[in-house]
Amino acid sequence: MSHPGGATGILGGTFDPVHLGHVEVARQVREDLGLARVLLVPSSSPPHREAPSASPEDRLEMARLAIAGHPGLEVDDVEVRRGGTSYAVDTLHQLKQVEPGRELVLLLGRDAAVEFGSWHRAAEIGDLARVAVFNRAGSDGGPIDVEAAGLPAATILLEVDSPAISATEIRDLLALGGDVSGMVPASVLEYIRDHALYRSRVGGPRDALS
Repeated sequence: MSHPGGATGILGGTFDPVHLGHVEVARQVREDLGLARVLLVPSSSPPHREAPSASPEDRLEMARLAIAGHPGLEVDDVEVRRGGTSYAVDTLHQLKQVEPGRELVLLLGRDAAVEFGSWHRAAEIGDLARVAVFNRAGSDGGPIDVEAAGLPAATILLEVDSPAISATEIRDLLALGGDVSGMVPASVLEYIRDHALYRSRVGGPRDALS
């Protein structure tokens, strides 16, 4: 597969809610790999965690608000439109059909990447996209073992300097009436308040960027 310059990066997740860590990862990875764009792809129903608190429509709109004003970052509703369990392999197949000549780069946080070998039809993913694994600077665990994780041999390893924020922490703070103004874009916080999201939610699975 060719160098990912000019390619499209795919950053999937629940984005429940999207936060400044997600935005910074997308921005930095796009710059580091010279990607033409990065698509944030909110899942419909994630296969490896419980259902998100916010609806797919709310999560899509928050993602759109979060990336406004960031060149090269876009939101794609492919998984929400498809419905059902959101498998990366299905998403990549659909995106390939839309732009068959465009190289795709699947962007994975370290926590997601270590489970790659157990993913649905994982062996097909390397034929559809390049895989890039990002690790937050200063985080525990060190570089991922590509072979042990079942990742394609050509996987790109990156280190990003993104804020240490998790969506779980945000949801917990909001449920307790706490201040998350430094954790999510102002437009997203306004949307959360206007739609009374996360008011009674405490706990839940760790976010992929936690």
